[in-house]
Amino acid sequence: MPIDRRAFLRSSAAGVAGLAVAGSTTGCAPGAFTMNESRTRFAHGVASGDPLADRVILWTRVTPSRDERGDEVATRWWIGPNADGRAPVGEGVAIAAPDRDYTVKVDADGLEPGVDYYYGFEAGGERSPVGRTKTLPAAGVERVRLAFTSCANYPQGFFNGYAHMARRDDVDAVIQLGDYLYEYGHGEYGDGTALGRIPAPLGETISLADYRWRHASYKADPDLQAAHARRPWITVWDDHESANNSFATGAENHDPETEGDWQARMLSAIRAYYEWMPIRELPTGLFRTFRFGDLLDLVMLDTRRFRDEQPARGDEATANDPARTLLGEDQTGWLLDALSRSAEDGLPWRVIGQQIVVSPILLGEFGFNPDAWDGYRANRRRIFDHLVQESIRDVVFLTGDVHSSWVFEVPHDDGTPNCALEFVCPAISSPPFGKARAIADQALEMVERTDHLAFLDVVHNGYAVVELTPAAARVEYVFSAPVDERSAEQVGGAVFEAAAGTHRVVRVDVPEAASNDADG
Repeated sequence: MPIDRRAFLRSSAAGVAGLAVAGSTTGCAPGAFTMNESRTRFAHGVASGDPLADRVILWTRVTPSRDERGDEVATRWWIGPNADGRAPVGEGVAIAAPDRDYTVKVDADGLEPGVDYYYGFEAGGERSPVGRTKTLPAAGVERVRLAFTSCANYPQGFFNGYAHMARRDDVDAVIQLGDYLYEYGHGEYGDGTALGRIPAPLGETISLADYRWRHASYKADPDLQAAHARRPWITVWDDHESANNSFATGAENHDPETEGDWQARMLSAIRAYYEWMPIRELPTGLFRTFRFGDLLDLVMLDTRRFRDEQPARGDEATANDPARTLLGEDQTGWLLDALSRSAEDGLPWRVIGQQIVVSPILLGEFGFNPDAWDGYRANRRRIFDHLVQESIRDVVFLTGDVHSSWVFEVPHDDGTPNCALEFVCPAISSPPFGKARAIADQALEMVERTDHLAFLDVVHNGYAVVELTPAAARVEYVFSAPVDERSAEQVGGAVFEAAAGTHRVVRVDVPEAASNDADG
């Protein structure tokens, strides 16, 4: 049976109850944060996430000393307008407990909308690195910029996209669309021995301890830490946070005979994700909305946890089966309501952050991709029908998963053109699928036979940034240096614009310096 998320959250309620909130202040003096920064006690950095207009999640992990192992560690936190911790607007004590793997999350409230804040932690006389975050705006919003990213495989190479992203001072938040980490044992999908990038544990992640250790291994990366500390993140999982090609009742990369019960494994993956990510823990799960003032609604979907098993490649009958679902009935209804409410409230844009390619694609001799919305066409058609029937315009899908960059003018399944826009970001370090020349040639043929495909790059790693104004959507692709060497340089990219109300994109040429607003 599918996992009962509410039951899972109840089972870990004791750990959740130990989290501090902004109201539980203890009068911590600003001077407490002037001691030397510790990269040992706070070896996994700091992060913030799920920002709202009046609050944001603050995260860190405290490495306990030998004497503290098994005990709770009191951890002071602060948030305020100054990087040195002076004049904090929120402060208190949270508990780093062994049953939460010594991770700490604070839902810091009482903040002002659209404001930059600094934050930090202190435990045992040592202080964390200082992070910077930002609340969502409330009204009068003329511009929002969101970086979006996916598919960071530690042994496959360095996180150069994160390194470049961490230097930028022009984005409001980072949208992570899944495959934040990979579950495979070392050497199964990438051998990082030559690069000194061997993830822990060495074997595949199956147990709670395994998933916790893998999160810790990834968050030890300095470029990932820098990107987290720069801006708030809004995240959602894909399959590799649990197991490849996962679905509601199993996964392609899970063998019950040798790896145990799938539900137990998935619950372990979920628990570790909630512990180690700067995410607000809601009974409804990861599908949620964020309103950026009066400009846009960001709608985050979970296309993994509620889906039926994907069809076999070429199985058109199963892909078209009206009884099959990708989102599940509850999430589908919730999405339709969210889109209608956004349009009724008069917001110019609806941005949907999700994992897998929405637009229909024919892959030549490979047929269609079953691990995409093409494998769940009835669910997609229901959403597109709703957009058309309700005259909901200016919908933008942000997508990850496929280790390549795509720009689509999304058609309805019935052939009606321009139902939405879709921008697919490249992978941070997972290998682009066009590294093989034969596949790259097939990709060029795909562009020629797919009228609604405006751009395709299958050879670069990197990330993308979407900028929304009342008049237009603009997407910048940032291609990073080859991931076999650590670099924060941009080596290429492309920029596209779409005027509001059109769902049509045009490629624009910009000076090289103008395409990168990094502050160095």
